[in-house]
Amino acid sequence: MNSPTTSKTHVTRTLGLNHVNLVVSDVARSRAFYEAALGLEYQRTDTGITFLSTPGTGDLLALQQSGGDLDRLSGRRRHPGEMGGVDHIGFAVNPDTLDDLVAAVEAAGGAVLMQIGEGADRSVFVTDPDGYVLQLG
Repeated sequence: MNSPTTSKTHVTRTLGLNHVNLVVSDVARSRAFYEAALGLEYQRTDTGITFLSTPGTGDLLALQQSGGDLDRLSGRRRHPGEMGGVDHIGFAVNPDTLDDLVAAVEAAGGAVLMQIGEGADRSVFVTDPDGYVLQLG
């Protein structure tokens, strides 16, 4: 293992973050939430996973049905809302539209957990219908 001061002759890197996969209790309900609340757009369904994206970006949010084919193939049951050590998923938001976005989250079935910071540094933590924590800000 190289120490922090040791230089490497070859660095292997990823090509970037491909997607975040959420196990959900109802894919249609979660898709409707993320479309209505955050403005994500449907991209495709592949191998039983529905992919949504923020318009104009390369990010992907994947929605996987709990107890679905992938659970059966893996031999384990994943449970909606269990973060598995991940605290939250952060979404970059224009501070001028944050309050409107929070209202859309609540109207779509999400809930506000807490707010931190002020002005342009303000973030609001909300939940989706399965209880996943999202940071908006």
